[in-house]
Amino acid sequence: MGETMETKVGNSRLEEKQNLVQEAAGFRDAIRKQLNDEVKKVIDLEMRKAAQELIEEHKKATRLVVEEYRAMIHQIVEEEKGEVWKKAEALKQSILQLGL
Repeated sequence: MGETMETKVGNSRLEEKQNLVQEAAGFRDAIRKQLNDEVKKVIDLEMRKAAQELIEEHKKATRLVVEEYRAMIHQIVEEEKGEVWKKAEALKQSILQLGL
Protein backbone atom coordinates (compact mmCIF):
# COMPACT_ATOMS: atom_id res chain seq x y z
CA MET A 1 0.00 0.00 0.00
CA GLY A 2 2.86 2.32 -0.47
CA GLU A 3 2.73 5.35 -2.64
CA THR A 4 4.74 5.50 -5.77
CA MET A 5 7.25 8.24 -6.42
CA GLU A 6 4.94 9.66 -9.04
CA THR A 7 2.05 9.91 -6.57
CA LYS A 8 4.27 11.63 -4.00
CA VAL A 9 5.48 14.19 -6.56
CA GLY A 10 1.91 14.74 -7.79
CA ASN A 11 0.66 15.28 -4.23
CA SER A 12 3.54 17.60 -3.50
CA ARG A 13 2.80 19.73 -6.55
CA LEU A 14 -0.89 19.80 -5.70
CA GLU A 15 -0.06 20.96 -2.18
CA GLU A 16 2.25 23.63 -3.58
CA LYS A 17 -0.48 24.89 -5.89
CA GLN A 18 -2.97 24.94 -3.03
CA ASN A 19 -0.45 26.85 -0.90
CA LEU A 20 0.12 29.35 -3.71
CA VAL A 21 -3.62 29.82 -4.14
CA GLN A 22 -4.01 30.38 -0.40
CA GLU A 23 -1.07 32.79 -0.33
CA ALA A 24 -2.49 34.68 -3.30
CA ALA A 25 -5.89 34.88 -1.61
CA GLY A 26 -4.24 36.10 1.57
CA PHE A 27 -2.25 38.66 -0.39
CA ARG A 28 -5.41 39.90 -2.15
CA ASP A 29 -7.21 40.12 1.19
CA ALA A 30 -4.31 42.09 2.69
CA ILE A 31 -4.28 44.50 -0.26
CA ARG A 32 -8.08 44.86 -0.12
CA LYS A 33 -7.91 45.56 3.61
CA GLN A 34 -5.15 48.13 3.13
CA LEU A 35 -7.10 49.88 0.36
CA ASN A 36 -10.26 49.87 2.47
CA ASP A 37 -8.32 51.32 5.41
CA GLU A 38 -6.86 54.07 3.20
CA VAL A 39 -10.27 54.89 1.72
CA LYS A 40 -11.75 55.02 5.23
CA LYS A 41 -8.98 57.40 6.36
CA VAL A 42 -9.61 59.70 3.39
CA ILE A 43 -13.36 59.67 3.98
CA ASP A 44 -12.89 60.34 7.70
CA LEU A 45 -10.56 63.25 6.93
CA GLU A 46 -13.01 64.73 4.42
CA MET A 47 -15.88 64.35 6.89
CA ARG A 48 -13.86 66.18 9.57
CA LYS A 49 -13.02 68.95 7.09
CA ALA A 50 -16.68 69.26 6.07
CA ALA A 51 -17.80 69.38 9.70
CA GLN A 52 -15.20 72.05 10.49
CA GLU A 53 -16.31 74.08 7.47
CA LEU A 54 -19.92 73.90 8.64
CA ILE A 55 -18.94 74.94 12.16
CA GLU A 56 -17.04 77.94 10.78
CA GLU A 57 -19.96 78.92 8.54
CA HIS A 58 -22.31 78.69 11.52
CA LYS A 59 -20.01 80.94 13.55
CA LYS A 60 -19.89 83.49 10.72
CA ALA A 61 -23.67 83.50 10.38
CA THR A 62 -24.10 83.89 14.14
CA ARG A 63 -21.63 86.80 14.26
CA LEU A 64 -23.42 88.48 11.36
CA VAL A 65 -26.81 88.17 13.05
CA VAL A 66 -25.40 89.46 16.35
CA GLU A 67 -23.82 92.44 14.59
CA GLU A 68 -27.09 93.22 12.80
CA TYR A 69 -29.01 93.15 16.09
CA ARG A 70 -26.34 95.21 17.78
CA ALA A 71 -26.62 97.83 15.02
CA MET A 72 -30.43 97.86 15.31
CA ILE A 73 -30.28 98.23 19.08
CA HIS A 74 -27.78 101.08 18.73
CA GLN A 75 -30.05 102.79 16.18
CA ILE A 76 -33.09 102.42 18.45
CA VAL A 77 -31.15 103.80 21.43
CA GLU A 78 -30.01 106.80 19.38
CA GLU A 79 -33.60 107.43 18.22
CA GLU A 80 -34.85 107.21 21.81
CA LYS A 81 -32.15 109.63 22.97
CA GLY A 82 -33.34 112.05 20.29
CA GLU A 83 -36.92 111.70 21.56
CA VAL A 84 -35.79 112.32 25.15
CA TRP A 85 -34.05 115.55 24.11
CA LYS A 86 -37.09 116.67 22.07
CA LYS A 87 -39.27 116.13 25.14
CA ALA A 88 -36.75 117.95 27.32
CA GLU A 89 -36.75 120.89 24.87
CA ALA A 90 -40.56 120.87 24.76
CA LEU A 91 -40.64 120.90 28.57
CA LYS A 92 -38.13 123.76 28.64
CA GLN A 93 -40.28 125.77 26.19
CA SER A 94 -43.39 125.01 28.23
CA ILE A 95 -41.67 126.23 31.42
CA LEU A 96 -40.47 129.41 29.66
CA GLN A 97 -44.01 130.12 28.39
CA LEU A 98 -45.35 129.86 31.88
CA GLY A 99 -42.80 132.40 32.97
CA LEU A 100 -41.24 130.28 35.59
